[in-house]
Amino acid sequence: MSERKTLVATFGFDIDFVLRRISGREYGKIILLSLKTPEGEKRVEKAYTTLKTVCISMGVDCALEWLEKNGFVRTIYSILSREAGEASVELYLTGGPRVLVVSALTAALMLSDRHAEKINIVVEGEAFEKTWEAPLKTLKKLVALDEKSREVVMHTAVLRRTSLAELSRKLGLPKPTVLRRLRELVDKGVVCKMGDEYLPCPQVDQLL
Repeated sequence: MSERKTLVATFGFDIDFVLRRISGREYGKIILLSLKTPEGEKRVEKAYTTLKTVCISMGVDCALEWLEKNGFVRTIYSILSREAGEASVELYLTGGPRVLVVSALTAALMLSDRHAEKINIVVEGEAFEKTWEAPLKTLKKLVALDEKSREVVMHTAVLRRTSLAELSRKLGLPKPTVLRRLRELVDKGVVCKMGDEYLPCPQVDQLL
């Protein structure tokens, strides 16, 4: 039997986003992250009560984690570390206020590589059918690149397939310098080499 993932979702007043995500999928646990404010607390609790009824009918543990005042990032960091230590995690960043979504993404990027290996980030369109998914480990690789390496990656993505000579010309850098960067990026699994051409590796290509 495959491992049942934990869904960690940013959560506001609307349960439709979470219902759409859990429909037809199996999760062992659902954790909802929500901001605790005097204005919104009752509305969030009402939405959570409705969603919890659905969770019970599906036989899935469901919990609401309140985030209060300051320290959103460190609180979410602790929750993600805990959950990634126990199971694979899907971090669903579609519902809830923007400050919550940004805090959750920041917390994820701060995680150790060991925990990042267990987390996949998912964002779905609110008014249209479009899903953006990224393994956190791949996103962390891109964020960790220095400026020159980022330039090499983005030029490779824009050109789709490119040679060392073309990249050197586009970047205005000597071939040995570009070649060294390309070799480093190939070793990291960010850029792939096919014959004499370079292109973003599949998991990176779908993000860019």
